[in-house]
Amino acid sequence: MEVAAGAGGQFPARTEAFGYTCNRCLRCCHDKHIQVNPYEVARIARNRGMSTGECRKRWTVDGQGTVLKQADTGACVFLGTEGCTIHTDRPLVCRLYPLGRHVSADGSERFSHVQPHPQTAGEYTGKGTIADFLSAQGAAPYMSAADEYFFWLCRAQQVAERAAPPHPTAQSDNAVELAQQYLDMDTAIAEHCAQHGTSAPQDIEARRRLHLQILDNLLAQWATGGEP
Repeated sequence: MEVAAGAGGQFPARTEAFGYTCNRCLRCCHDKHIQVNPYEVARIARNRGMSTGECRKRWTVDGQGTVLKQADTGACVFLGTEGCTIHTDRPLVCRLYPLGRHVSADGSERFSHVQPHPQTAGEYTGKGTIADFLSAQGAAPYMSAADEYFFWLCRAQQVAERAAPPHPTAQSDNAVELAQQYLDMDTAIAEHCAQHGTSAPQDIEARRRLHLQILDNLLAQWATGGEP
């Protein structure tokens, strides 16, 4: 299992010489498969002033909270006439462009070069390194979140493989439905805080940490044979 942001050929390290300047031609904002995780959905939801559940339903494909919708023109649903309307909270895929990032289950990291639009106005400068580019794009918290949710999915897959019944059951269907519900950050946190009589944190990074704790608790319950 591997999580990837973007796609391409070679796999350089962060020390590789790299520089890129976006000149806002907006061509890269069309016909892209923009994956998002619960943290990114939460960032977008806060940017738009809505709950994560509302954000998933309105802005992601089939309301699943995993891929951003596109307009009929192929443009990202958040592309406006002047550019990205959620730029300060744009997903990791957008921050990395024109790079792709790939993380394996063992934690190893690779980068690839994404093929740009043939008429792109972006400029490859060769100045600095991939690490410098990531820093300039504010990618660190997004990469951390992407890794944490990916590793949780790896653990969830292991639990599912050990606990999978020989034939589908109503209980397993219920587990899948509950897992999808818990991947909605606001829903999971609200339920958790109501059960424990605690206040929900407002800081987005604190909410991410609590959400992952809730997800791990759910896995631990399933791993020991608890009812979903």
